[in-house]
Order: sequence, then C-alpha cells, then structure tokens
Amino acid sequence: MAQASRDNTCPASDVCDFASPTVMHHREGGAALPAIIHHQEDLNDKKEALRGSYHKSYNIMKDAESGGDPSQQVTTYRSRFWILIVFSLMNFVLNIEWIMFGPISESMQAAFPGWDEATVTLTINFGMITYIVTFIPVCWAVQRYGLRACLLTTFGLATAGTALRCITSTTPAFTILSYLCGIAIGVASPVMLAGPPMIANEWFPVQERTTATAIMLGSHQLGGVASYLEPLIVRQPDPSVTNAAIQHDVMRLTYIGAGLAAALLLAALVYFPSKPPSSPSITSSQERFTILPALKVLVKDKKFLLLMVTYGIFVGPAVVWITVIDFSLLPLGFHQEKAMWVGLSGVMVSSLLPVVVGRLNDLLRGHTKTLLLTLMVITAAFFYWFLLLSYGILPVTDWQVYVSAVGGVSFSFSTMPLFMEIAIDLVYPSPELLVTAVMVAADSVTGMIFLLLFNIPDPLYLWTTYTLTLCSSLTAAPLVAVSFPSTRMTIDTE
Repeated sequence: MAQASRDNTCPASDVCDFASPTVMHHREGGAALPAIIHHQEDLNDKKEALRGSYHKSYNIMKDAESGGDPSQQVTTYRSRFWILIVFSLMNFVLNIEWIMFGPISESMQAAFPGWDEATVTLTINFGMITYIVTFIPVCWAVQRYGLRACLLTTFGLATAGTALRCITSTTPAFTILSYLCGIAIGVASPVMLAGPPMIANEWFPVQERTTATAIMLGSHQLGGVASYLEPLIVRQPDPSVTNAAIQHDVMRLTYIGAGLAAALLLAALVYFPSKPPSSPSITSSQERFTILPALKVLVKDKKFLLLMVTYGIFVGPAVVWITVIDFSLLPLGFHQEKAMWVGLSGVMVSSLLPVVVGRLNDLLRGHTKTLLLTLMVITAAFFYWFLLLSYGILPVTDWQVYVSAVGGVSFSFSTMPLFMEIAIDLVYPSPELLVTAVMVAADSVTGMIFLLLFNIPDPLYLWTTYTLTLCSSLTAAPLVAVSFPSTRMTIDTE
C-alpha cells in the first residue's frame, strides 16, 4: 500500500485510486490537488493533467483572496529578510570552510609535512564526494522533518567539523581532521547549496524569487572573498618565516572559521521556521511530489536530463577552478599573494553578478533562455582569452589576466540562478530542493573529476585552461534548439 499525503485526505471532487499511486507531498494550508498519478501513464500526460489541476487550484486561490479561506491567501512577511540574511551568511561561512586551504596552498605545502597539491584539492573534494552520496537522503529528510530541523542538524554537523580542525596542528592528525571537516561540510551542502530556490519559493513573491535565489547563491560565492583574504592572515613561505609560525597562522584561521559558524548556528536556533504561515505565491502553496516519484519524473524527462548535463559541464569546472586558481596563475608569474587579488576580484564579481542577472530575469520575465545563452557565450569568450594567455599566444599582462580570469568565472557563475529557474519550471511540481540538489550534484561530479585531474603531474597546469574553454564553448549549442516550458511562472503571473 502506498503512503498517503500528510493529511491523508483526498479532495471530494477528485477520484483517488490507491492501487498504483505516485504520491504528492502536501503543504499545509495549500490548495487541494489530485494526489494520485498512475505510473503507466505517459509522462507528458501526467504533466498536462497536473497543469490542469493547478489552474483549478489557481481559481480556488483567487476566490480565497477575494474573501474566502484566509489560510489560502497570498501573503508576504518582513521576516523573510531575516531568513534571507541568516541563510546567506551561513552559505558565506560554509564556502570559507570548504575552500579554506586552496588560496594558501603554498603555505600549507611548506608548513605541514606530507601536504601537496593533491592534499589541498582532496580537502575540497571530500565535500563534493559527500554531497553526491548524501543529497537524496537529505532531501528526503527535509521533506519529512522540515527545513528547520535539517538545517540545524546539518549546519551543526558542519560547525562541529570546523571545530575538529582546531584541535591540533600536528600531522597526520591535522590532515585527517581536515578530511573529516570536508565530509561534515559535504553533509551540510545539500541544504545550503540546493536550499536557495526552495527558500525563495516558500518566502518570496514571484517578482522577487529569482533575485532572492541569486542573493543566496551569490553569498556562497562571496565566501570565497574572505578565503582569498587568507594570505593577509597566513604568511607566505619565506626564509625569514618559520614553518611553526605559518602553522600558528593557519590554526588562528581555523579558530576564526569555527567561531563564525557557531555564531550563525545560534542565530538560526533563535528564529528560522521551515516556512511562513501563509504562502507568498500561488504555486508555493501547492503540493509537491515526494522524493522517489519526483526522481522518476526527473529521470524520464529528456529535456531535464539535457539541461542537467549541460549545467554540470558548463558550471562545474569553473566553480572549483576558482578554489585552486593559484596553480593556473603561478606559471603566469602570479605567486600566492598576487594570485590572491585575482581570486578575490573573481569571487567578488561572481558574487554580485548573479544578483544583477537574477533581478534582470525578474524584470524581463519570459526571456530566461535568451539571457542564459547570452551569458554562456560571453563566458566562453573570456575563458578563450585566458587560454591564449596561458599558451603564450598573447603577451601576458596583469590586466589581461585579471579581466579574462575574473570575467570567465563571474559570467559562468551568473548563469546558476537561470539554470535553476528553468529546471524547476521544467519538472514542476517536483520539489525545488530535490531539483536543485540534482543540478548541483551534476556540477559536483564534473568539479570532482576536474579536481582529481590535479593528481596528474603537470607543472604548468595547461590542461585546466583548455578544459574550461571547451566546457564553456560546447555546451550552449544543445540548448539553442530546445524549448523549455514555464508552467510555474505562468500560473503565478496570470
């Protein structure tokens, strides 16, 4: 017998057949929808039937707004800005902890015996591997126990992981604890990285939805700004600086990170409900598929699979490259302290540009695909420019290195909220958290493969530049001829 929705009821006007159901997750206070969809039906017929029932629910919501049931009214709350700030800061800190040792890789290799490029990248890769392993169970837990419980649990685990690194600076113990911290961060990542579209949907009206998503995603990238300031705390290897002094600097950095994580965990404990009392939009009040049926929908939707693969190849390498950009800049004459400013500039711009793009998408509703393709072409142009510099085809000058590297990373990252918006619309009413988590898993897989390639000896790391160029230039073409529906947007803006 299949599991029923939370209230275990079916609308009187709908026929419920429990013989072979696909169950929908019900949001309390939302408009009633059919809970049963036969597995044998064609996927397109399922979606059309769902869209029809949503239009029916739309009329119910409009009646409620005109004086009906108050629980169904569309309402926004000022507390949504507290939720936005706290979650954004948590994402900010999580990224600092995740890529902590990338910007100070020279210092780590000099001061900690046994550390090399592979060790640095593995501390980052552990988080990505753990994310891939845990994102489906975490999505299930969020739907089963609510966002608040899962956020406090997973971010609390990440906070404990950051505290582990504070215990000792002696290797190999410090190395093992750093790996464990990476695993803890990976467990927290499904909520933190996939949560923005879900939180935006639950708390923000349609005209603010993409902007809110972009702010939360951008805050994660903004954490890299703090990471690239780490050379101001951790000294670069120098004959006048002892390894013990560098180790002391690194430990001080871990103390700061653990303290920030603990403070934000306390802020979330004070106030962070799973959702507001009333919905900010029509579709946010509606039922969602439970996890397993939703996964079946994603796997069967060819357009979603194309979008997911395109997103993973386009975004994944660029997202992780910024964490180890020192290796690509060193052959161009940019040592740790100088490379810090390239990374800092790249992370700063890539934190702000998605917000601009998200706001532009909110204002120009209906042109998401055109905007996405434009940004993808611009990204490819910047990475090709950096490729020409890396191979000596163009003379290396500081301003060209800055502009090409920063432009490539920033425009690549700015596509993320657009990819998420298209994906969620495409497989609506699948849960936003799951859809985003699957998309992030795709870029985690490609990013993980990209980082694993650093185990191949190559003092110039030229393979990174042509990998970035190919990944950004070949992925736009498959999307040109594909049309993507905007069901959720249509319902919310009618």
